[in-house]
Amino acid sequence: MTDDEAQRLASRVALLASDSGEAEAAGRAVGQLAVRMGLTGGDLRAIFMRGVAGGSGTPALEDAYKAMRRDRDRLLIEGAKLRQQLTKARATAQMGRLLAILGLVAAIAGGAYAWVGGSQQPSAASIARTLAAGVVGLVQADAALVYARPDRGAELLAALHKGERVVVRRLIWNRLVQWAEIEVGGQTGYVQAAALHLM
Repeated sequence: MTDDEAQRLASRVALLASDSGEAEAAGRAVGQLAVRMGLTGGDLRAIFMRGVAGGSGTPALEDAYKAMRRDRDRLLIEGAKLRQQLTKARATAQMGRLLAILGLVAAIAGGAYAWVGGSQQPSAASIARTLAAGVVGLVQADAALVYARPDRGAELLAALHKGERVVVRRLIWNRLVQWAEIEVGGQTGYVQAAALHLM
């Protein structure tokens, strides 16, 4: 056994007199160090008994105490570094999960917008049903507003009254509302299909 190994073993044995948490850790450390050094339980007992029989030299106690302090400080520093690394790893993982969730929400929102009808203008992609030429729609609501686009927020072109007849070119869907494309005063307009009775 070298002097360095002896000091390391002595410092860990000294920690056995600490509080319960450190004493348990010191006991495991003594056992592991003894196995690495090839010492048996009998060897440890003999070393301990020789130390008791030989008295307690002050220099030896001071060296053991200093070694114990060095080991304790090193373990405290290593423990603090490990806690810092663990905290950073957890924060990074949480940020990654948050970004993934935000990306998923954005993708879902974009898909929903496209599905509901992101484009205000009718196009071939619109859910549409072409009607036969000359289909007439009879206004059955008290008043039916005609818009420049199939959107209640679009410019108003005219107002139809109950009983009026209009030629319906086609039916289209936009934002879950069905619209009838009609011609009013030489202009193309859109009125909610629910306001018409197709004849």
